[in-house]
Amino acid sequence: MNGEQSKLLLPIETKEDYLYVFKEVYYHLYTNSNVSRAEVLIKDISKILLFCMSPSFSRNKNYNKNEILECLELDFENIKSLIDPFTLEEEHISYILNRFCNIDVKSAPAHVIGDAFQSLVGPNLRGDKGQFFTPKSVVNSMVEILNPQSTDVICDPACGTGGFLIESLSRIMTINNTFQGKLLGIEKDEFLSNTAGAILEIYTKSNFQIINNNSLEISKKEIKSLLGTVDIILTNPPFGAKIGIKDKEILRQFDFGHSWTYIKGEDKWIKSNQVLKEQSPQILFLELCFKLLKDGGKAGIVLPEGIFGNKSLGYVWDYIRSNSEIIGMIDCPRTLFQPSTDVKTNILFIEKKEPINQRFKVAIAKNCGHDKRGNYSSSKGVKVKDDFTLIGNSFQNGQTLWKDAIIKDKYYLVPRYCVTENNWSILLSEDFKLSHTITFKQLIEDKHIILKKGNEVGSEAYGTGNIPFVRTSDLFNLEINYDPTKSISDDYYSKYKNLQRIQENDILMVADGRYRIGKTSMILGGMTKCVVQSHLKIIRIANESIYNPFELLFILNQKPVIEQIKSLIFIQSTLGSIGNRLNELILPVPVKDDEWNEKILDFKETLIERNRLLHKLNNVILEDLD
Repeated sequence: MNGEQSKLLLPIETKEDYLYVFKEVYYHLYTNSNVSRAEVLIKDISKILLFCMSPSFSRNKNYNKNEILECLELDFENIKSLIDPFTLEEEHISYILNRFCNIDVKSAPAHVIGDAFQSLVGPNLRGDKGQFFTPKSVVNSMVEILNPQSTDVICDPACGTGGFLIESLSRIMTINNTFQGKLLGIEKDEFLSNTAGAILEIYTKSNFQIINNNSLEISKKEIKSLLGTVDIILTNPPFGAKIGIKDKEILRQFDFGHSWTYIKGEDKWIKSNQVLKEQSPQILFLELCFKLLKDGGKAGIVLPEGIFGNKSLGYVWDYIRSNSEIIGMIDCPRTLFQPSTDVKTNILFIEKKEPINQRFKVAIAKNCGHDKRGNYSSSKGVKVKDDFTLIGNSFQNGQTLWKDAIIKDKYYLVPRYCVTENNWSILLSEDFKLSHTITFKQLIEDKHIILKKGNEVGSEAYGTGNIPFVRTSDLFNLEINYDPTKSISDDYYSKYKNLQRIQENDILMVADGRYRIGKTSMILGGMTKCVVQSHLKIIRIANESIYNPFELLFILNQKPVIEQIKSLIFIQSTLGSIGNRLNELILPVPVKDDEWNEKILDFKETLIERNRLLHKLNNVILEDLD
């Protein structure tokens, strides 16, 4: 017996121990069997796992494929219709049985087995129809916040492999040790619904139903009978630009399947009778939650940030406010569903009831337990932080991580923007004496600054000359380090020089893009002959009575100001923009005493000297190339 096999025979008690075995089985089959698709492997593994937990199973008997299937159909009436033939060959079926016999699956706690198997399933299944599996800590957090009770009907209308349902059951059983409610999952994908049924069968042999159907087809008897019956909804519906719903029969049955018109005089949206040609699935799923919930029911739903801030979707928020109260929101990090997708998401919690209270809570998660590449630890082995567990726990325990929020703009509800309790005046005065504060808008209106934006020259201009075309990626660490391969010719420069009229000490700020919004740098000596990209704002001091250029650049790079800027960014799908919300930025006006003046003089001299040295270094390199 080799080392790997002997490890399998050690006493096994925790989810991690079982997960080790499941992974060992999975990767062995992936490498050595006749099957390499994750979905097919997991389907066959789940059938054998169920069989090893069934009343018919005996460790002292050899079984073939047909005998296993016969026993499954006999022992698991709930999922009898989901049990299909094996794809793996007999020798690999025997291999799995032997491994599972070694760890005595039958005598293990069902929730430990279920958790371990769910941990295997999630990372290995990647949907191609907008299904992105929700990280376990996010699922836990959402369940903690809605706090399902032992008699509740708990539903996920896009249940995938059943993660929300399983975690809800686990929490209820931990607290109450009994569950008289019902777990209800609806999943369009046959394989995912089968997997959810198998995993739930491991957890509980009753109190659940998995429906393999399109949950948006609410006219169908199976779905229609569920409308208005659900206490708790927890879901992460499919989303994406390529999977829009075009079925007229579906669209006709939803308010959000119709076009809406904004009536400016009444400041509200009105639904028309015209059915849309196409609607995003996540928007229909949001309305579906309202249709499924009974009065007083609650829902937690993961949604793209675009829904929270796209003005053309204002009708969605009119609908939400008319039919529910917002309980809370979680502002999620961009890495949440990476590397599967770069779409920025947030989580909305609502209660279906007559709206009274306009206040709610917001939590801001900066970390989700993995980086943008999906790694759970850094290259040095340090675990990536995960804020979601604390966010979930704190909602019921004093809400220390939750901030008070209100609707500032009824059609712009990005969570971080809605927060009210940040006292920027106090934060801004921590590093220097504060005279007063001023908004960016006031600086413009009072003609202290002039604000312009850059232009696009077109990719055909790249590499045509040696005049810098300054882009968002060129701003780094208060430095402008342009890419010479994107430099442009004098002909292109002449088209834009009078539009931009770049001057020494102009400040450039990233206003649009993916990750660098709010980054700033300054045009210094020898840099004025350039063209600035449209994603950059050009800020010019017109009156130095409030700030000189170096003071403003210094202020824009203070941590409280940077945090404010983050709260003003709206991310539509994968691209962010600060837009006119930059006008709301609150800036500190310092007391210009000796301490302040010395600080700014040092800052100025450092920037100028660095710029001189960089130019000198660049000239040396160019001479060597010549």
